[in-house]
Amino acid sequence: EDEEINALYDRGRKESLDAFEKVYERLGTKFDNYFFEGKEGRNGEAIARGLLQKGILEESDGAIIFPGEKYGLHTRVFINSQGLPTYETKELGLNVEKFKLYPDLDQSIIVTANEQSDYFKVLLKVFDLFEKNIAGKTKHISHGMMRFAHGKMSSRKGNVISGTGLIDEIKDMVMEKMGQESSGDSRHALSKGDQQSDDQVADIVAIGAIKYTILRQAIGGDIIFDSVKSISFEGDSGPYLQYSTVRAGAVLKKAKDEGIDPEHDLSRITFPENWKVHDIERLLIRFGEIADNACREFAPQYVANYLMALAGEYNSFYAKQKIVDKSDPLSPYYVTITEAFRNVIVKGLWLLGIGVPERM
Repeated sequence: EDEEINALYDRGRKESLDAFEKVYERLGTKFDNYFFEGKEGRNGEAIARGLLQKGILEESDGAIIFPGEKYGLHTRVFINSQGLPTYETKELGLNVEKFKLYPDLDQSIIVTANEQSDYFKVLLKVFDLFEKNIAGKTKHISHGMMRFAHGKMSSRKGNVISGTGLIDEIKDMVMEKMGQESSGDSRHALSKGDQQSDDQVADIVAIGAIKYTILRQAIGGDIIFDSVKSISFEGDSGPYLQYSTVRAGAVLKKAKDEGIDPEHDLSRITFPENWKVHDIERLLIRFGEIADNACREFAPQYVANYLMALAGEYNSFYAKQKIVDKSDPLSPYYVTITEAFRNVIVKGLWLLGIGVPERM
């Protein structure tokens, strides 16, 4: 009730949210709505007391609890003996409000660290007992922690790194790699130009490197992050996928400049009698299937691993086959393969939230 303290709180919350928004914008993340603990917690308290009247929750030593042992789970406190709502009660208010705000919601996915798995088993059981619509449409997915190749983070040792700190650290490494070109070492250096600034390119590459390293691993386990490998151009990295995409774009530009258009009507192309379908073509047609499986199984690593295999096949194709060649009647077909590859990898990277710079 102290106006001065409340004013400080409001200012602190606003500055925090503004800072979060800057990070989200940098990551390409957008939220349509925010739910605040202070509001949903109070709403959850009324719900919890209603569940007490229904016999779903029980009183115990002055507190209101859910007797989880009856259902093979553990008991959790929803309102403590001092009458204060716990996180469990705030979750009640949050999820009821979420489905009230979005009544046509098909699915609600809650993502937390693995340590919260047992906690959400209890919450989902409570919802199953009083609001089956919420329970049936809610899925909890847990993930491991990020650990660095050189060792674990520890707040006691003071070697904890923030999310923005990690991005900036990888970005500095990318900027250093871009500088290799001017020093004469252009093997795998990022090109310079006047389309996007070096800073913009480095930011896109750094964020792509981090996202790919996270998403290539199955959800649930810890993520081992190696900063050097994350920006490698030798494969199995976000920058490798981005580089392959930019390379394909450069091929398409060269073809256009030379007047070679993709040929989508294969009946217009005369293939040799011994013609064999390229491996990249077999991979390209699997994109829809891979994306569907990833969506159904909540497994983004399917898309990440597929894109890596696809990029490897295209780069092999690029190395073996001259694509842009006005004297080759099959050149329009090779350009078509390049066009298809670029379309698929751009869409696949979009599914992973990874952007593609204009140049590399």
